[in-house]
Amino acid sequence: MISGEEIYKSALHTFANEAHAVAELANTVDKDSYIKAVQMIAECKGRIITTGCGTSGACAKKVSQVFNCVDRASQFLNPADAPHGDYGMIREGDIIIIISKGGKTTEMINLIPVAKLRGAKIITVTENPDSPIAKESDLNLILHTGPEACPYQCLSTTSVTAVFALFDAISIGCMLYNGIDKDYFKVVHPAGGVGAMLAAEAEA
Repeated sequence: MISGEEIYKSALHTFANEAHAVAELANTVDKDSYIKAVQMIAECKGRIITTGCGTSGACAKKVSQVFNCVDRASQFLNPADAPHGDYGMIREGDIIIIISKGGKTTEMINLIPVAKLRGAKIITVTENPDSPIAKESDLNLILHTGPEACPYQCLSTTSVTAVFALFDAISIGCMLYNGIDKDYFKVVHPAGGVGAMLAAEAEA
């Protein structure tokens, strides 16, 4: 058991660690690769299929939800279900976004040849540019997040925050690229706080 001061000290470490990783994205994410990713996703005529295992899978689900909010039809592909028939969701013109920190996940490696056979493009987000997944992808976004906030380096913490920040930026990039404005959100997001804000603005 640790003291209250030690609990708070741990929190400060986590805040600083994750804030630094997000700030460093501006220096570590390749500019050309980032721009290409935004253009590919914004111009995609199919769906944006996100996937990943474990914590990366949880990230992929959140990323898919945000893409739907900015008019990029998106769906999460469960890697466990994929080889049991769900590969069938992949269509020509789709983009598969693979999130894999190490780039060596067996389920993701097995997905790539099927996705290519089905006519999809593959974008991978990883910290390992020499990984099997990165080598077979059409485009890679390489992250360099450094150590996790977890003192044992067992919990995916800082790396997850960096992935979320990256895709928040990509989603906003797609929104701006395609000229999405508040009128669009009035249609797709009429509920909740956003809907209330837009309704109030319309009445003003």
